[in-house]
Amino acid sequence: QKNELAAFIGHTTHESAQYTAAREALVCGRTIDEAAGTFCKPCKNENYDWDNRYCEVSEAANGKFYEDYCDKIVTPPFGCVCGPTSEVDKDDFKGLINPNFVFFGRGAIQLSWNSNYLQASTVLAESSDTLCSQPELVATNPKYAWGTALWFWVFKKPEGQETTCHMQSLEGSFGGSLNIINGGLECPADPTSYHADAIVTRLRYYCIAASVMGVKRLLDFEGCEGLSESFEKCVMTGYCPECNDFFKEATPQPSKAPSPAEPTVQPIGFRTWANDSWMTDIKRRDSSSSAMGISSVFGIVTVFAVAYVLQ
Repeated sequence: QKNELAAFIGHTTHESAQYTAAREALVCGRTIDEAAGTFCKPCKNENYDWDNRYCEVSEAANGKFYEDYCDKIVTPPFGCVCGPTSEVDKDDFKGLINPNFVFFGRGAIQLSWNSNYLQASTVLAESSDTLCSQPELVATNPKYAWGTALWFWVFKKPEGQETTCHMQSLEGSFGGSLNIINGGLECPADPTSYHADAIVTRLRYYCIAASVMGVKRLLDFEGCEGLSESFEKCVMTGYCPECNDFFKEATPQPSKAPSPAEPTVQPIGFRTWANDSWMTDIKRRDSSSSAMGISSVFGIVTVFAVAYVLQ
């Protein structure tokens, strides 16, 4: 049970950029807040300034339509109605879209796609339409920011499969849960892409959570192609000193000694690595931290997670 909770915390720490990200950066990395509401400027990775979290070229400007995370074939009762979204029709809002028309990643696990919003809403809200008409609730209301993460973990089944992150964890697989969360991009990850570096942060967060919780041995990495190699590389390069002891446990006779980096002796606080210089080159999918309030309710959520996820 502790190991599943450590896996859940490791994944959500990564997905939410250490419990600060309300919205996916490339779609809504920098919000524009006006009396009429919050607006976002969707961007391509090559046009996004990750250091300053700014996008100069909008994917919704000059008559272009933005329709990512919208499967138009999926309609109620299987998914929210969605369609192409254009920029707000005002001179001061050029290139900006209304985020309540788009189902991009939000919340602790970065819930995305119109089908997932409707299914989560059916479980968590009074109406299946709640998160369809107000997807921004997942970014602004801790109930939905965390509720959607728990829903995804316990109930979300990949198409054509009868398994969930919860079931994979009970079967002893961290790789299986990652494959459900982001397998298309990380199992395996393109070695030239951001995701190859992102796996480093995900593994480190998992090891830190496991260390804090007193887990003796990590779940295995089967179910996610390339994850075992990424774990070994993470330890050998010194980027994951908290994983050193787990590496020894998982691999009794390694071909070479672990990195000389000092392993963690005392439990690690979940914010102690926030300013590590090595992370500045990793372009995370994090975004605006003003709305979700994840860290402020983390203790409460941990209690709910134990009761709800591991029952």
